[in-house]
Amino acid sequence: MKYDYINIDDNVSQYDDIDFEENKIIDARYIPAALDEDKGNPYIEALPIPRRDASIRLAYTRSLPSYRYEEVKSMNTFEKMLAVGALRKLRFPLPFNEELEFEFYNALVTSYRARKQIMSINSNVEYFSENCKQNSHSILAGDSAEATNAGFSLIGYSGCGKSSAIKTLVSHYPQVIMHHRDEIDRFPQIVYLVVNCVANSNFAALYEGIGDAIDKALGNIVPVYAQEIAKTKSLGQKAEKVKLYIERFGVGIIVFDEIQLIDFSHTKENSFESLMTLSNRTKVAIAVVGTEDAKDKMFKELRTSRRVGRMIKGSTYCESKNYFAFLCESLFRYQWFDEPVQLTKDIVDALYDVTKGIVDQLIGIYTCMHYEYFRRKKKVSITPEFIRGVANKYYPNMQKVLEHMNVDEQEGALAKIKMNAELKLAEMLDKEKQEQAEKKILDNANIHSKTQIQLSNVVSNISGLYDFTDEQIQNAFNKVMSRKSNEGKSEREISRLTLDILTKAAPKARTPSKKIKEMSVSQMKDFLGLSE
Repeated sequence: MKYDYINIDDNVSQYDDIDFEENKIIDARYIPAALDEDKGNPYIEALPIPRRDASIRLAYTRSLPSYRYEEVKSMNTFEKMLAVGALRKLRFPLPFNEELEFEFYNALVTSYRARKQIMSINSNVEYFSENCKQNSHSILAGDSAEATNAGFSLIGYSGCGKSSAIKTLVSHYPQVIMHHRDEIDRFPQIVYLVVNCVANSNFAALYEGIGDAIDKALGNIVPVYAQEIAKTKSLGQKAEKVKLYIERFGVGIIVFDEIQLIDFSHTKENSFESLMTLSNRTKVAIAVVGTEDAKDKMFKELRTSRRVGRMIKGSTYCESKNYFAFLCESLFRYQWFDEPVQLTKDIVDALYDVTKGIVDQLIGIYTCMHYEYFRRKKKVSITPEFIRGVANKYYPNMQKVLEHMNVDEQEGALAKIKMNAELKLAEMLDKEKQEQAEKKILDNANIHSKTQIQLSNVVSNISGLYDFTDEQIQNAFNKVMSRKSNEGKSEREISRLTLDILTKAAPKARTPSKKIKEMSVSQMKDFLGLSE
């Protein structure tokens, strides 16, 4: 297969101008592979390169750009409560994000490197996309001669940011890439599937979940592949169906989120080993996301833990008081108290005591602090005592869990002494990598803060004129700021570049908004240089 390469700037995706939410199936765009052995492999050269450094921090950050403290005093209690609810939208860069980006891309490349495309113009492979029958003349089969461990595991406390990180991670990749061998023949590549595990489900449900994820990726509103898998009776038959679809669609990686919810029995077909067998036969990469409990369920044997690839510890950052202080500082930028609350060491220490550094718990407690403050007839001060009282009142069960966490960790530490030295060394290496990543984030905290202020201004500039959402503007802004060529540019220039990306991705949205904020339409157009 012959194809042309396109030229892109460093740290830029060839698909930057495409909104993956609006466009599910993307025509392939090829960039030269970094390694000679991967050159000419369309499945690899159609992948965007992983994000790095500043791009990672921007991508994994979700702020509230429309927040203005000066507007708080004019709000009534109900309005404040609604506004506080938006805190759940916040996302902060976490030290494991960088390693996650690398391991995901590495798993994809490793998977595609160990497979061969089998083509035959005389064989017609049918598949359904958007519930319409399509044809291809190739499959992507695992090379049995290749020994590969493509995949990784992301393990950590519940609420430490694993699932939201996965969502941000895959947003960088088109889910379905369509390759064109010629004007007639084309073949699909499903880059990734994310399967959300259901409580107390078994492997039959897991395989059907894979079929459901394939249907959603291909835009099949009426289930096709989920039904085909459901119709088969035995687990072995379901596994064979999944194998067939992985080969037919060139699936790169399957991510199983909340894997600890699966019922792992002692039977061979209903064990994690069966997933590893599927991976070995097809060479599809397997990634598992779950709690510490998942690790104990899945990796009963050392050889299994080795075969799933690197283990990323998602909750390592919870042990860092410095990093927790950074999270608190970022969170306290958003306040709806009558007077601004200054963050003190005592407040940070109290918050750490009731959250154990877990970001989701921190946001939950902070939200409840506001709710309790609002409901008090007599206004109270935000003190360590107030924080602990809120935690005990709103999260009594959670507090019991957190109180015993250290004990459990001690027991776990004793058990780990008996573990293989290789796993221990790998964990130490992982912690070192994350400490370095943590330092990068902390060193750039001031730049990060300035960028968020700039984002707020850009949102105000554009949303006052056009009907784009805050999230759409933020995503376009991140793409602009990821390019080195845009460093040091003025707010006006950044706004125009952001608007340019937005209007290319959604040209219909060029119609001016009916809502007018601080400036008139003519003033806004003049500022952006759009006046005719």
